[in-house]
Amino acid sequence: MNQDAERLILLLAGNATIGALTESEWEDLIDYARKSSVAQVLFVYLKSQSLSIPPVAAERIRNIYLASAVRNTKLFHELKNILLAFQTAGVTAVPLKGAWLAEKVYSNIALRGMGDVDLWVQRDQLDEARRVMVSLGYASRSKSDRPQELQDALTGETQMFKTGAPMVELHWNVFPGEWLRHTAFIDEQEIWQRTLPLQGENVRQLSPEDAIIHISVHFAVNHQMSMPGLRTLLDLYCARQKLNIDWVTVAERAKAWRVSTATWLVLRMLAELFGDPERKLPLQELRPSTLRRKILERFISPRNFLEGIDISSGPKRFLFLLALVDRPADAFYLSWRALMPDRTWLTLRYGLQAAPAWRVGLQRLLHPLRIAWKRKI
Repeated sequence: MNQDAERLILLLAGNATIGALTESEWEDLIDYARKSSVAQVLFVYLKSQSLSIPPVAAERIRNIYLASAVRNTKLFHELKNILLAFQTAGVTAVPLKGAWLAEKVYSNIALRGMGDVDLWVQRDQLDEARRVMVSLGYASRSKSDRPQELQDALTGETQMFKTGAPMVELHWNVFPGEWLRHTAFIDEQEIWQRTLPLQGENVRQLSPEDAIIHISVHFAVNHQMSMPGLRTLLDLYCARQKLNIDWVTVAERAKAWRVSTATWLVLRMLAELFGDPERKLPLQELRPSTLRRKILERFISPRNFLEGIDISSGPKRFLFLLALVDRPADAFYLSWRALMPDRTWLTLRYGLQAAPAWRVGLQRLLHPLRIAWKRKI
């Protein structure tokens, strides 16, 4: 572990015994914290630990915190307007990830950096939710390689944009993506029924156990552990301190949903870097086979994780995702579907819904060649 990472984790974990640092060392630590998307947290943590900091470094940390407070205040003001409009229209929403963590887990909206807002709505309310967003001045935009028709049918995501406002992602699928569609077994209606009131009945939140699995799986599967990882581990560290989590239930659900390996990988990294002194994390219950662990360790270690690993593209990404599946048979199926996607995905991905059978068949032959050429699916 590099020295900046070690010092930063000690501070974030509430351990002030990092020794006296020079002004240059503080600057390096702040730079690393910014790179890890947790620099705004330092202001409150250092203040609570009464550390002596050089004035220049202290002012820099304060300015980062204040900038985050201003940015997130605007974001939450916009989110409040959206949720009020949803309530008027009878749409129930569940804030996910940053919007939920900042308010519920950090209890200070300035402490959790956010680039956008994620809201989960039921699929039968998605069209109404979009109409509300349009009435507020938002417009939808498809990802370049994922047409909106494909997102509506399978991905469950609509990106909404408005000038001067954060991007808002409307989800009807809280566990999206082809990996999960082909390898996991998740009943999202049960998850919805377990949601709890956050701001009345129309603004709800995931149960603590479902939230832990959601954060872990989203990080491992959707981001391949490659986004600013320390921020996600800090999210989980704060969540386990703030929330009353039944870790036995976390393990049971992760195994039943076939996402135990992905959940284990993230929680193991949490234990490696932030510790697990009370041994509450269900690492033993979720632990994959020895062979699977050795394979995953070739991709992820505490050292390369903190240095900023990037396996979000290319063949390495696909091999990593194969290693994450809970059942070996699912790895074979995932490989098959990557090369030979089902008709629904194929036609929606390439805009061939009304195409004749021969054109769809031709695209099926071309699809593996495109993967080889583009080095991505």
